[in-house]
Amino acid sequence: MKKFLKHITYGLFFFVLINLLIVLKYEYPAYEAIKNKTHKNYLKWNSIHTNKNTYDLIILGSSRCYTGFNPKVIDSGLSIESFNMGTSAQDIAESYYSLVEILEYQKPKYVVLGTFLNLSDDTHDYYQIFSNASFFKSSKNKFDLVTDGYGSEGIANYLIPLMKFNNYIKQDLMSVFSNKPEKTPETDWYKGFLKETAIISQAQIEALKPIPNFSNTAFNKERFKTFLNKIYDLTKEKGIKLIVLRTPYPPSRLKLSDNTDEESFYKTYLNNYKDVDYYDLNNYKAEVFKYEDSDFSDYHHANIEGAYKMSQQLVDIIKTNSN
Repeated sequence: MKKFLKHITYGLFFFVLINLLIVLKYEYPAYEAIKNKTHKNYLKWNSIHTNKNTYDLIILGSSRCYTGFNPKVIDSGLSIESFNMGTSAQDIAESYYSLVEILEYQKPKYVVLGTFLNLSDDTHDYYQIFSNASFFKSSKNKFDLVTDGYGSEGIANYLIPLMKFNNYIKQDLMSVFSNKPEKTPETDWYKGFLKETAIISQAQIEALKPIPNFSNTAFNKERFKTFLNKIYDLTKEKGIKLIVLRTPYPPSRLKLSDNTDEESFYKTYLNNYKDVDYYDLNNYKAEVFKYEDSDFSDYHHANIEGAYKMSQQLVDIIKTNSN
């Protein structure tokens, strides 16, 4: 019995030690960035919390949104103040709880939600999700995001670093045996928007894969509907216009398949909401806003040229909607 307890004790000790080392490896850089006031999520939430009742338009969504919507273009076109609250891998539940937090400090007229199938599946990047939520001032909002948004799996990932950083550990181990260049730090931010200057290469274009659809993506329709309804109810309660957008892809990628799962699902489902506008930026006034592969930095992120077109589309949508 003593030997068994000894093994258990050693096992717990090494488990705790491994998790502490993981925290030092992956959390310390974020701690340094926060201390130096360079952490992107810290800067975003600091703007929301300190500039109370400033922003007329809030953008929610993933990195496809924070590289895609330029507040400078939007503000100039609409004579308003906008802010881009897109964050890395922002899940539909994370969008909802972020909005709850935002509306405690802001009174926007518009909320723009960027979405695509991968953001409503059952695979979550808990590191990015909890990094974002760590800057909520409301403990209740943070608790609700972890428990109600992600359940027991969310709680386990919140408490155990080894689980939360599992994919990052795998990527780092794989990089030891590959020659992948290190990513350049993202530093060129404006009101939550990342000015991405890279242009997709010909080699990247040739390696493109078909866009998300129901056969290659584990899209959870019920999860999407649950949290879209919550976002809808909250915006309606506050008298906010909700605009849902499908962000664009490089034209060469769209041509790889004639599958319309993603486009058709959102278009059909959002028709159930009479006071919610849905637009697919891949084809919204395509004769005016024509995308080229050179408008993208990779397989689905717009660069600064693509962001200008996306932002102009949003300006046009809101102007058309208000007339």
